[in-house]
Amino acid sequence: MARKERITLFAACLLTTSLMLSACGENNNAGNEASKQSTDSESTTANNSANTNTASTNTDAEGTVDPFGKYDPPITVHSVRMALPADRFENGDTNENNVWTREYESALGIKLVYDWLGDPSGDSNKLDISIASNDIPDTFGVTTKQMNQLVEGEQIQDLTEVWEKYASPALKELANQDGGLAIKAATFDGKLMAIPKFGGNITSADILWIRTDWMDKLGLQQPKTMDELLKISEAFITKDPDGNGKNDTFGLAISKELSGLTGFYNGFHAYPGIWVKDASGKLTNGNIAPEMKTALSELQKLYKAGYLDKEFAVKDGGKVIESISQNKVGIYFGANWYSYWPFNDARKQNPGMEWKPFPIVSADDKPAIPGVGFPVYEYYVAKDGFEHPEVIVKMLNLWLERAYGETADWTKYSVSAKGTELFQYPVFQVFAPNKDVPDNYLAIKGAVESKDTATLNPEQKSLYEKITAFMNGDQEQWATYRQAGPTESSFEVLAGYKDTLLTTGYLGANTPTMVEKQGVLDKLQNETFTKIIMGAAPIDEFDKFVEQWKKLGGDQITSEVNDWAAKQ
Repeated sequence: MARKERITLFAACLLTTSLMLSACGENNNAGNEASKQSTDSESTTANNSANTNTASTNTDAEGTVDPFGKYDPPITVHSVRMALPADRFENGDTNENNVWTREYESALGIKLVYDWLGDPSGDSNKLDISIASNDIPDTFGVTTKQMNQLVEGEQIQDLTEVWEKYASPALKELANQDGGLAIKAATFDGKLMAIPKFGGNITSADILWIRTDWMDKLGLQQPKTMDELLKISEAFITKDPDGNGKNDTFGLAISKELSGLTGFYNGFHAYPGIWVKDASGKLTNGNIAPEMKTALSELQKLYKAGYLDKEFAVKDGGKVIESISQNKVGIYFGANWYSYWPFNDARKQNPGMEWKPFPIVSADDKPAIPGVGFPVYEYYVAKDGFEHPEVIVKMLNLWLERAYGETADWTKYSVSAKGTELFQYPVFQVFAPNKDVPDNYLAIKGAVESKDTATLNPEQKSLYEKITAFMNGDQEQWATYRQAGPTESSFEVLAGYKDTLLTTGYLGANTPTMVEKQGVLDKLQNETFTKIIMGAAPIDEFDKFVEQWKKLGGDQITSEVNDWAAKQ
């Protein structure tokens, strides 16, 4: 198929997908940044401003490629991304002009220009449109689905040689920490077509967040089982925990997208969205497992009893956040960084509000095991024909060095003295899989206990200072403590998960049928599950859903997934 014909075909089948992480999709601290990887030799190179390279070759006088070499004269690189809101900047900085755009130009000779900055609330399909019309910038970040489309449309270039030549030892070391799985996911017919946004998946596991001020008021203890959790939920509904004399609070919060339920499902040993092995050793989709039916049956009972928000089916995630701020919600399954948002904002509006993280709980005598997906959700690509595809790798080298290397300056490049999250500014980033948990957690916990900070890296020292400030009464550091503190923190919960996570058995890119049919299957699932929960359909409707799911492409996807697994 000719390239233009492929692009036209994609335009007809595009689904609305997310461009990049919105501000809240990013961990609202430096929770997922890369670890201290750089060597002394790299740092010396990065610091040597006299070591500039020609824009045409990016090599030194001896012909050696320099991972940190500066283009002379400077080059202009075009990209796109979702805009960060104005309140994420200080000192007059903007999305287009900030500490990182200036560092790209100063250190690397790269002038970064954004062709457009998307609005996270309304431009989620803007990149899809650009891809369909082949109006794409030089370099940019994409989802797995978009990467597949770009490869099929021959719109991006092979980065194999670029990676081998320009990746610093620190970047290559980080890439190898997952055994090469992320690189494999971006490799097509032996060609590396994108640089993965490396990361770990432990930080994606669900946390059980509970209003402990309500628990204390009602004399309730930490739940150890699902039954105990549901009794807390009942008390939050029937015993007026907010003390306003009205029956206007509820326990478990969910939205019309059915977000906020993964940890609940895991408590019934159901694993939505990931692939798990069945009794025969074959991979099967967790959405159609019998355990999912059991979990849905319990949700149906909770809805009928009035223990779920009766209006959840018309409330998106934003409305659920409003309910939290309005002092209506007491239980929320979700991310480890929720202490930053939405809970920190809600606490400012509701003095005395207290949220604490707990491990997910089991519905039976078997332990609850958190399920997590593939840790890579974004890939960096270079437009076919772009003269300098190596800029992706060089900008990643610089990110690692300035954030964690010998030239690191935490308050200049990562989190300012005022608390501004500068780490959100780089257009390209990578994360070390174990950096937050267990590495940062154990390092900070040890430093708090010993009062010795000599071995802490810049990020850890910054977190230590905020955590000890909270311990000394500074409520402004509540969010940091609740995420990374030595006790009663989400990192403490995640550390407890470390050896029990169930990671999806499928670690490849989207299969052809996933690209074609996943949107249809997701829509069918959401509609069916919502009807079951609300009692508009009997629980046995789940069995019909499974049959439909299989016929509409699920069986073919399962076959493709197991074909992949057989080759590993």
